[in-house]
Amino acid sequence: MALATRGLAILLAALCLFAGRSAWAATYSADVIDGSYRDCRIIWSGDRITVSFTVDFKDASGNMAGRTFLSRGIVIYSYDSAAKPMLPAAAIVSINGTERSNMAVADDFTLAYAAAAYPRAHWMNARAFTAKVIADLYMGTSNYWPAVSVQAANMATGSWDPVLARTGALYIGPNMSGCRTIDPAKPPPSPVTTEIKVTAPDWDLGELERGKETTRTFATDAQRLCFSYDAKYIEYDKYLISVSNRNGVADNKFLLVNAADGSETVPYTLSFTGGGAPMALPSINGLPLTLGKSGRTCLTPTFKAWADAKIKGGDFSDALTFTITTQS
Repeated sequence: MALATRGLAILLAALCLFAGRSAWAATYSADVIDGSYRDCRIIWSGDRITVSFTVDFKDASGNMAGRTFLSRGIVIYSYDSAAKPMLPAAAIVSINGTERSNMAVADDFTLAYAAAAYPRAHWMNARAFTAKVIADLYMGTSNYWPAVSVQAANMATGSWDPVLARTGALYIGPNMSGCRTIDPAKPPPSPVTTEIKVTAPDWDLGELERGKETTRTFATDAQRLCFSYDAKYIEYDKYLISVSNRNGVADNKFLLVNAADGSETVPYTLSFTGGGAPMALPSINGLPLTLGKSGRTCLTPTFKAWADAKIKGGDFSDALTFTITTQS
């Protein structure tokens, strides 16, 4: 006698959460700041950008990567419309109201600091203090990436090599909130929160034979799990897909439960193709998901279920919840 399964429903899919390189002679890192960046704000107007934030500089002693302190530094990373490094045409940077005296440029960043020949209060302060930083950038074009990165640093004497804050760089844009930090040595992530809409069907596995493995693949458009989104920045984030279910997991398999008798269960697994490498579920951690540039990505599901030879007949079901997150 066969078993019938109905209403293997997707309850909902989920939300998407939503970042240099250097030709400088050398860069170093140390615990330049205490904690991270805060009070982060940005004003975006045409080809002009103003970024402000607060940061607590630590005492430079012991945080110079073995070098001798010259001044505090502020490193600016800006990008063209394809997220490649692009230096601003001009930059005015101040710490607690005092402008920097010197600027230097590399292939992928601009550096504000002070030099002994042109000393500046606050910039030359090697002791611990709280700094209000304001960076006014003139990009020279309106065709640029809608976010910038700014990193606190200490400057060393002699070669003026920057000692970068190990915390990373503040990453901020007009469509972002809070004070996000990134590794500026890597390409920046998407500057916007991409909304992902999900089309999630109900999958009916039909009749399951006792004592045998049943495999079902759903390949038509109406049967696939599909994601739609604005693809403008989709390639700049990496995504993970994870799945939870109503009935729990046993021996690394999801469970279908008999509607009339909760003690009667049928274990099953789920795999997807179509979003990068094949994905086998359940998985303790999220699995990589590639979202294509077309603005729509669909996954083809395959279910494998194992009904015990002595299990009772009835209607078996489960509910799955899919969650998409950005990979940090």
